[in-house]
Amino acid sequence: MSLIKLIQVTKQFNGKQGKLTAVDQVDLAIEAGEIFGVIGYSGAGKSTLIRLLNQLEKPTDGKIIINGQTVNDLKGAELRGYRKKIGMIFQHFNLLWSRTVIENIMLPLELTGVSKPARRKRAQELIKLVGLEGREDAYPSQLSGGQKQRVGIARALANEPEILLCDEATSALDPQTTDEVLDLLLAINQKLNLTIVLITHEMNVIRKICDRVAVMEDGKVIEVGEVLSVFKNPQHEVTKKFVQQDNFADADESESALDYLVNAYPDGIIVRLIFEGEKSKEATISKAIHSLPIDINVLQATIRQTQHTSFGTMLVQITGEQDALAKSLAFFKEHEVGTEVIQRG
Repeated sequence: MSLIKLIQVTKQFNGKQGKLTAVDQVDLAIEAGEIFGVIGYSGAGKSTLIRLLNQLEKPTDGKIIINGQTVNDLKGAELRGYRKKIGMIFQHFNLLWSRTVIENIMLPLELTGVSKPARRKRAQELIKLVGLEGREDAYPSQLSGGQKQRVGIARALANEPEILLCDEATSALDPQTTDEVLDLLLAINQKLNLTIVLITHEMNVIRKICDRVAVMEDGKVIEVGEVLSVFKNPQHEVTKKFVQQDNFADADESESALDYLVNAYPDGIIVRLIFEGEKSKEATISKAIHSLPIDINVLQATIRQTQHTSFGTMLVQITGEQDALAKSLAFFKEHEVGTEVIQRG
């Protein structure tokens, strides 16, 4: 049984122009111990979705089942007990500026009545876990953005939660610090077998640490799958845009860059090829050229890393007769290479 299950969950808000549906009949299952990503553009409903999980928002309709328990109607002591099992980290850290690092981490334990010696001991363990030894007595104003987020992570872990929710946890950080925080979250997931649900609008965050991803648009989940599968074969236009943004983040694959390639190489077809793991080491392109009456011109290429494997993405121009072009696409699919035709000449 899934640790987290949403069944036809809807959340509506009353606005000046009537009801606004932020989450629209969402079905979702998240397994214990996985890192599950939710991605969408602003207004897609992902922040509301994550707030439904810790019951900061109540669903208008549907069921939210956590570890076999329907949590929609929890109140009072039951709700407080449930929330202790859910940790949350935020985009802008939400630290108390008048408290030191260790005092911020001890706060949740203080609020739940844990004795001072016990909460200090737990805080020291978490400081070591997130790599902040020596900064215990520093105030947030004395910390870098990455250090502040490490405090936020440690504080979210204080009550030993079963689930950690991350609300755009890296959006306020530079790329290097983002990688460091993602590495920390991955290490925590593996060491504690902690289920992590993170929302983001950055596909590179999904790619680097998530096992599976759900894509949201207009309150609906429009696509769900394993990260590599979604990168190799995105089904929805929104998903394709996210994948495109990440695939060539270093080698520009913006619409203007693609337009340039289409105009510069008008013959044949321009195809995006995706090689997974060991497949990226095989001479598949060379085999295709020797097997078929085609020429292949490599326009751009890059290698990306997911949590579990690597994959290479390549933009190529394939020229030849129409029959040979069709056979070339079939050849790549037969050899388990992802294909997407960008432009037909």
